[in-house]
Amino acid sequence: MLRGPGFGHGDLGDAAACGEGICWTYRWLLVPGSACGIRCDDLHVVGERADSRASPRQGRLLLGAALVLGTALVLVGQVRSFGPMVAVAALFGVGEGLLLVPLNAAGAALSRKYERECGRPVMASLHASYSLGAVGTAGIATATAAVSHVIVFAVVGGAVTTAALVAAPLTLSLVSPDAPSTTAGGAVRRVPVVWLLGAMVSAGLIAEGTAVDWSAVHVRSLGTSASTAACAYFLYGGGMAVGRLVGDRLTQRVGSVVLLRTGALVAAAGLGTGLCITGTGIEPLAALFGWALLGLGLSPVVPLLYSAAGNFGPRAVASVGTIGNIGLLAGPAAIGTIATAASLPLALTVPVALAAALALGSKVVAPGRT
Repeated sequence: MLRGPGFGHGDLGDAAACGEGICWTYRWLLVPGSACGIRCDDLHVVGERADSRASPRQGRLLLGAALVLGTALVLVGQVRSFGPMVAVAALFGVGEGLLLVPLNAAGAALSRKYERECGRPVMASLHASYSLGAVGTAGIATATAAVSHVIVFAVVGGAVTTAALVAAPLTLSLVSPDAPSTTAGGAVRRVPVVWLLGAMVSAGLIAEGTAVDWSAVHVRSLGTSASTAACAYFLYGGGMAVGRLVGDRLTQRVGSVVLLRTGALVAAAGLGTGLCITGTGIEPLAALFGWALLGLGLSPVVPLLYSAAGNFGPRAVASVGTIGNIGLLAGPAAIGTIATAASLPLALTVPVALAAALALGSKVVAPGRT
């Protein structure tokens, strides 16, 4: 609930924009890096680094991180001043960082096991739940725009906490996946492919973060209404969700390398075309179509890269996740800097170039690279 579509850069006075992301202001307005050097994603990275040393305690980490997230969400609705909000945001960021690494490590292990026994991976389907959750949360924010934020955060935080407790027996039964690429002392073997995977995840997350923070701003700049601009994120998220729901079957059919390469090219061509169509009456429509194709094309990228990292063990997943989220942290800010210095369309060529670069590096997910 603390992350979402470009709310920090939109028109805060517009009611429709408020409906799009009431909860997103906490990410940008209350914990700006320029004011205190802390943002949720900063702590997210710190959490992942801590988790890379604690990955064997997978079930307890998952449960503890989920409880931290639920508690932080409830507290967000209660605080009334800047200092406590920074502390709550820090708590939330660490919890999210601690949660995602064991989730991806367990998901990669489950996907490998399912593929061995049933002939099909499931990593993309697992990531689809994240995409569906992101789109669904934006819908919740819209539907509850007139409801007190204290109630909204209390209900959502309580739901997260309850779900974590109900699932606790199953979560605590998890065992850590095997780690074929760790040394006898447990340290991650820093093979070049792990760093390459991290760089590629970072590139993918920069593109994703750009869509989250700037898609609505871009479409709004074309003279559309705020409600039409909000559709940019919904189309992007919807395209990503659809792509991930079918991603495992496509991986089985065409292979991971072809799917990653094709998806990256679709993402680059889609957004690139949307940016190139200017001076016509269909400019906003082309932009919306471009953001949808960006989401569809990027949909298999991160699941495939995390699956490849999982072949090196959970500590490699932690390293790849940490590198990747540095990109998620810095990318949207870099886009803003370029947009201020030059123009937003020029800044948006960055995710286009990164998507094209992902296509060039697609062989990193080839089976047998480990």
